[in-house]
Amino acid sequence: MKKFFTLLLLTYLVFSLQGCLTVETKEYRFKINKDRSGEGSIAYINIMTDKDTAGSVETDYQTLIDSYLNGDALKDDLPNVKITSKRLYEEDNQLCGEVKFQFGDITKMKFYKYKETGPWCYHLTSLNMIGSESYFSSNGTYGGENMPVIFWEGTVKEFKFKTTVTQPGKTTKSLLEIWQQKGGK
Repeated sequence: MKKFFTLLLLTYLVFSLQGCLTVETKEYRFKINKDRSGEGSIAYINIMTDKDTAGSVETDYQTLIDSYLNGDALKDDLPNVKITSKRLYEEDNQLCGEVKFQFGDITKMKFYKYKETGPWCYHLTSLNMIGSESYFSSNGTYGGENMPVIFWEGTVKEFKFKTTVTQPGKTTKSLLEIWQQKGGK
């Protein structure tokens, strides 16, 4: 459990503390095999910068490219998974990012199955502790703010959930335009 919290915290730090990078939403996906190993992905939707800070859009964009896309930041920050790919792409007129990975045991990713026969669950406390993400949707059942847990039937083999991070506004600027100018495709 602690390892997955670390994974989420470090992923958040890559996008928020290096320069002034943030995202509008994150989409998490975990698909498990019979032996509880599996693969997952995190999609970062609408990558933005806070344009009212000292860092320029150019600097924040370069941080995104150097640290996330071409650098080892995610590899170093996600020691309990094997990163299989990472990319930037345009979707719905927004710059998005994605990291795909493999893991050896879903229970080490903070998922829990009650008495080995009951429902799967995932506690969102780690997301709330860093104060940056709020539950938005999932393919499971959400317990609510007083019980921030997502439940899935015990037979489910793919867990998906989405969180909100930063709403676009007057103090944010999408990095799509600079990505396009730099030849992004």
